[in-house]
Amino acid sequence: MSEFINNTELRINELYAFISGITLKEKGEGAKLIKTYSEAIENAQAFDVVAAVDRLMRDNIGLERLKIGVNRSLNMLYKTLVSRSIPNYYEKSFFQILQAENQSLNQHLIDLRPYIKAFNAKDADNNQISNAIHAIGGQVEELNDFNLHYIKLENILFPYIERYLAEYRCLPLMWSYHDDIRNCQRKIIKLCKEEHPDLKRLNRLLGDLFFTMYAMRFREEYILFPVIFDLISDDEILSMMEQAFEVGFAYIEQPDYSLIKGSKVDAPINMPLAVLNADDLEGKLLDFGTGQITLSQAALILNHLPVDVTLVNEKDEVRYFSTPGNRIFPRSKAIIGRLVENCHPPSSVHIVKKLVEDFRKGIKKKESFWIQMGDKFILIQYFALRDEQGNYRGTLEVSQDVTDIRKLQGEKRLMED
Repeated sequence: MSEFINNTELRINELYAFISGITLKEKGEGAKLIKTYSEAIENAQAFDVVAAVDRLMRDNIGLERLKIGVNRSLNMLYKTLVSRSIPNYYEKSFFQILQAENQSLNQHLIDLRPYIKAFNAKDADNNQISNAIHAIGGQVEELNDFNLHYIKLENILFPYIERYLAEYRCLPLMWSYHDDIRNCQRKIIKLCKEEHPDLKRLNRLLGDLFFTMYAMRFREEYILFPVIFDLISDDEILSMMEQAFEVGFAYIEQPDYSLIKGSKVDAPINMPLAVLNADDLEGKLLDFGTGQITLSQAALILNHLPVDVTLVNEKDEVRYFSTPGNRIFPRSKAIIGRLVENCHPPSSVHIVKKLVEDFRKGIKKKESFWIQMGDKFILIQYFALRDEQGNYRGTLEVSQDVTDIRKLQGEKRLMED
């Protein structure tokens, strides 16, 4: 037994075989797999789970099938993992706020339960059912605020995990669960607004929402955070906290800004060239061919354009994003140097990769997409960047809220009020 416990590679191999078997098993084989891999289940560590899922992601099983298998496997591993000691997250501010947000989420989910019980009561009349469903819709709309928690994971924490952990491929899986939560919330809100909602479907969606949100908390605090906690330096933790203030906080009071006193932005990832900042270029002009401006003026121009701009270089690395007053899509400094495919949810990664490859090969020069985000109509455009010799130098993403532009009619000349 002790030899098995101390052999990390053996534990990972056994756990990989167990989760793979649960994912790909034939009907009725689950009990046999649990018996076969009982030692692996009993002795699993957080890193073992991360490493095993990393291998499974590389097997290209298919995300939806893998998610079902992982859900079932982690249910069986739950007792083992929660019995393990975990770091004191209060020692590092960024993890502290993530944990505090999770704790606050728990109360919001508890507050939903009386309304679910009310519309399922056998003696409930139509008016009581209607009131309960209306309350559920409002409560789930409030749960949308917790999306700030998932945004911090996707745009701040995940890039650091990719930087320091070779076995990082569980991250697309987690992002996909985040999207499941968002989609489930949208469906519940829409259903609660219907005149005669399908109560069985509503119960099923609420069950899915509770399961997935609680499961994500467990996976963060008992699997992901323990694995990455000690790999990130204190200076980087401060930088992550600074970026968290830019995103915002879910269900907790804004922390004391002095927590990030002395923080500094991390050096860009995978940047072979020397980086010059505003101080280095003080008193110097940049020649753009059609005029000369300072670095500060160039930044002002880019940040005052009514669009979000993101630059991906020829190596598919994110190298820059603008900071207009109201960004449409969240960005954080942690994504600089990150592969563009890792900056998108799994459902759209294949589209992004295909588009960039078409730009690289010269098959396409630009592409446009448009989506409805609440009451906003968003235009997203991609442009292939080529130098004077025709060499591919990257991709420019430009996103714009065109809601008001679509409403324009007639004329308004410069001198008119």
